[in-house]
Amino acid sequence: MYAPHGRGTDNAFIDPVAGPPELKRLIDAGVPSAALAFYGRWWQLENWLRDVAYVELRAQYGVDWVDHLQAATIKRRSAGRQSAYMASADDDHPLAYADVSALFKLIEDEWDLFSALLPPLQRWRGRADELRELRNRNAHCRRPHADDIVRLEQALRDLERGAWLFYSSYADTEVVPDSRDPVARAWVKRRHPTAERLLDSGHAERKYETRFWLKRSVRPWASAPDLNKITGTPGVLWHARWFVAGHELNVANLWRQLLCHGETRRYVIHLLFDLGSIVATFAAVDDPQAVADAIGGVFDAILESTRPFRHIQEKEWEQRSFRGADSLPRLVQVQSPFTAVDPYQPPVSLFDA
Repeated sequence: MYAPHGRGTDNAFIDPVAGPPELKRLIDAGVPSAALAFYGRWWQLENWLRDVAYVELRAQYGVDWVDHLQAATIKRRSAGRQSAYMASADDDHPLAYADVSALFKLIEDEWDLFSALLPPLQRWRGRADELRELRNRNAHCRRPHADDIVRLEQALRDLERGAWLFYSSYADTEVVPDSRDPVARAWVKRRHPTAERLLDSGHAERKYETRFWLKRSVRPWASAPDLNKITGTPGVLWHARWFVAGHELNVANLWRQLLCHGETRRYVIHLLFDLGSIVATFAAVDDPQAVADAIGGVFDAILESTRPFRHIQEKEWEQRSFRGADSLPRLVQVQSPFTAVDPYQPPVSLFDA
């Protein structure tokens, strides 16, 4: 079971007796346990839909994806920034300000990007209408109907196939060979200045034991492009992958260092972090020079953040590597389906409903 967007590994409903004491205190204070269970399931559903909307819009429109959100969402985001003193880690994410109605409308307006992951449109409309009613009842503090949690869990079960397709297609990558594509020329042929400096010279591998691959993946609604014309193809993502041996990295330090590299953050869709492995994804529709530069920015940030590996127990290494992950923005993924799903293994339940 995975967290909805990369925070921990277990978000199944927690027994208030065996789980955190704050849940027991809430129930003792009169909060219906059914309402807590419903909210937990709704959190799974809505966060997954926001992940889907973000990835598919980025794959289709690149850095201009925000232009396809409702004006009210962008206005709400601007107003939210005035409360920076109590900011959440998700506050900079535009879709965090889209209410449920706006999210469901976005899905219908861009249906071609979502159709492979959701039920047929007519059925989805009916399901979305029912889900909205269930959500409103809980959000307005009306006590749940006895069947509300059952209906929501059934909806999640119906979405399991689409959820697996969403994450597995993201992880289903192919190495980009030598080709005439401008990003491939920059990083496979090593024509980019940063590639020449770090790869051609052997500096990254010799001093930092860091290796690099350029890969690509294709969204379920898109077609695989000609290898010489990957750039400009909607629905295709670049995956820049690094493997670091002999050195350790902390994800929070890496993110802070990446922010020092100009426009890099603007072009990164996700930064996927695991022990010894970092993947940065980019939209193939974006400007190839900007993407190539952003890959170089992530590469430099990785090397600037590495520290010589100390011989410590694996558990301590893991704790040191992931420390601070909870305070990072949504595009940094740690221990989530984006980092854990293996497209070559049999599907597993992602919602555990």
